Amino acid sequence: FKNGIYWCPLIGAYTGARREEIAGLAPSDIVESDGFACFSIEDSELRRIKNLSSRRLIPIHSHLIDLGFLDHVKRAEREKQNCLFPELYEAGNDAFGRKVGRRMRQVIDQQLGAEGKKLSFHSLRHYVQNQLDLEGVDDKIVRDITGHEGKDIHDKVYRKTTPTQSLVEALEMLPKII
Repeated sequence: FKNGIYWCPLIGAYTGARREEIAGLAPSDIVESDGFACFSIEDSELRRIKNLSSRRLIPIHSHLIDLGFLDHVKRAEREKQNCLFPELYEAGNDAFGRKVGRRMRQVIDQQLGAEGKKLSFHSLRHYVQNQLDLEGVDDKIVRDITGHEGKDIHDKVYRKTTPTQSLVEALEMLPKII
C-alpha cells in the first residue's frame, strides 16, 4: 500500500501543484477532461486554493498512472474515503500536508545535508516550472499548469484555458523521476 508520503512528492514533481492542493485531494477531485484523467484543483471542504488562478485542471502524468495512482483512487472510492490521503490530515491544525512537508524536510536533510538547506516540498513547483521552461513550453501553458496568475489584466481576466491535450503534451516533457 502506497500512502500520501509516497504519492504527494511524486504528484508535486509531475504537476507543480502546491503541497496543500495535493494532500487535500478527494477521490472526486480526479476527473476526466477530453479523455484524460486530471486533478481538479479548486476550493473544497478539505482545502482552500490560494487565488482564482489556482483553480485549474492538471492532467495526470502517464508515469503516475503507470505507478498505480488511479488504482489508489479506485481503492479510496471503494473504501468510501472522503480524501485520498487521510493519513496526512492533522486535526490539531485542521489541515492537510504538513506531515508530508516535515517528512520531505527529513529526507532532504538526510540525503543532501547542508546542500539541501534551501529545498522543501515547494521546490517541486520551481522544478516543474524550470523543466517546462527549459523544454520551451509556452509561458501561458506553464502558468495554467502551476496555477500562477497572468502578467497583466488580459492574462488574468480574458485569457482562455489551455486545451487539455496541450497540457498533457507539456507535462509529458517532464522527465521520469523514479
